[in-house]
Amino acid sequence: MLRYNEYYAKMKVHKDSLREVESKWSFMTELYEKRDLVKKLMTMKEELTQDSQNQEGNQMKQVQEDITKLKDQIITVKESIIEKTCFLEEEKNTHERLRKEIEVQHKRYGAILKRLHCQVNKLQSNRKQWQWNIEQLEKTATELRKRIGMKD
Repeated sequence: MLRYNEYYAKMKVHKDSLREVESKWSFMTELYEKRDLVKKLMTMKEELTQDSQNQEGNQMKQVQEDITKLKDQIITVKESIIEKTCFLEEEKNTHERLRKEIEVQHKRYGAILKRLHCQVNKLQSNRKQWQWNIEQLEKTATELRKRIGMKD
């Protein structure tokens, strides 16, 4: 249970840091500004529609023209929001793919490093064995020299 809590805490920290990084991107600030603009335009539209119901004539036509302009603006802002959202999703996918590639590279290099350590240890062991064998041969050689020297 503790491991699960650690995992969820780790994921929450990761998501929070990702949101923090995303909020610093210029297109995200533009996205938030565009959303605010859409909300503002929607409230203006509602106010204008209420005003238009109370009055008649040219003002009504003017209000209707303003409403169509606002609708056009809303549509363009929504399209912009959709584009920014798609771009954001692509960036998230790219970020996730790169993170996975980095993890794979870390594992790969970790395995290579482990293999190299094993090779170094094996070479050191072989070197020690050869060194011991040389010492033993030198001892037997000196012993044989002594024996030859004694027989003469």
